[in-house]
Amino acid sequence: MAEVIAFLIEHFQDFDTCPPPEDLGPLLEDAGFDAAEIGNTLMMMEVLLTSSEFAVDPTDSRALRVYTADEAETLPQEVMGLLHYLTDARAITYEQREIVVHALMHIPAEEITLDTAKVLTLLILWAHKSELPVLIGDELMAALTGKATMH
Repeated sequence: MAEVIAFLIEHFQDFDTCPPPEDLGPLLEDAGFDAAEIGNTLMMMEVLLTSSEFAVDPTDSRALRVYTADEAETLPQEVMGLLHYLTDARAITYEQREIVVHALMHIPAEEITLDTAKVLTLLILWAHKSELPVLIGDELMAALTGKATMH
């Protein structure tokens, strides 16, 4: 899934220029991605972008995120730490954090890694046309490329 998301971010300026799913599937197949990767990415994009029930007051800096028992059992500690760090650094909003948590809970627990969380965060930031600090963006992009882009 990371490779497909990297391809989308590289080839489309923003989410609005990305083709609809019915056109995107064949385009990704032509680019050499397998059907499972394409299906997982399209499903995840749907989950991320239709998660509108997570409206949170972005100005409430006193908000404390308490994970449900199911979330605490499923999400690795380093993933929860990353989301806390990104929210605390204002790289993502509370709403974006909730969307990422929601998406992660749709993935089999054994597939949830720190890199998966970073890739989903990049996807939601790309879809929301959000800007983020260079060093944080560099760390997230390393999940797609396997290496940091800053030297």
